Amino acid sequence: MFEGDEDRWEFLELMRECCREEGVTVIAWCLMGNHVHLVLADYEDRMSAAMHRLLLTYARRFNKRTRRTGHLFQNRFDRRSLDTDWQVMEAIRSVHADPQEAGVSLIERYPWSSFAEHLCAYDGDAADVARGFSDPSCVLELFGSAEGFIAYSLSTPDGSKPALCDMKETEWERNVFAGKLAKSLGVPLNGVKTAPPAQRDTVIVGLNNAGFTVRQIERYTGIGKSTVSRIVRARARTAMRAGGNVM
Repeated sequence: MFEGDEDRWEFLELMRECCREEGVTVIAWCLMGNHVHLVLADYEDRMSAAMHRLLLTYARRFNKRTRRTGHLFQNRFDRRSLDTDWQVMEAIRSVHADPQEAGVSLIERYPWSSFAEHLCAYDGDAADVARGFSDPSCVLELFGSAEGFIAYSLSTPDGSKPALCDMKETEWERNVFAGKLAKSLGVPLNGVKTAPPAQRDTVIVGLNNAGFTVRQIERYTGIGKSTVSRIVRARARTAMRAGGNVM
């Protein structure tokens, strides 16, 4: 389904647009290599219309960009009803856990799911929430706290202990991951603050795209929150203008 990050952003922007216009709320999402998982609230029975438009439009754009022909999606999407809070919670956990269960990435490190968006909502960063592709209100209500959300998300269906139940350890792991990501983008994490603007901006946007909040980037790089927010917003506006020209 996706040849690169450009395709993933294209799909997410289309998902947001199609669901909003049909009155469907995205609660959770996860993009995998050959399939997508979504948890949706569909009070007006408009899910089929939203998904038909999303999949058809994305397939046309993908085929045009890659010069391929034929069907991109093998079958019509599958849907199942969630009738209780517990079922919704389990669906959210399952969607976020798919990369880990597939051996692709740990849940908290995978950049193409709504897991990081929900953590941003618990952080209370309105700017980060506004840029997200899911509505966090359902998650905020169901799990109550960031600790509760993380513990449930990292737990297993049989009720055993979470894979990473120590919050300090998780934060340490994220810091290490941030360092590796910054280095892969050409600047060590402790050198981002003094790097040339172009390199600095690339690392900041890369960290944000990987799920790090503005506050975390500020903490890890020493760059002020206002500067980080300005860089992220500027790059988002540039991406939206570029996306608006895609037919």
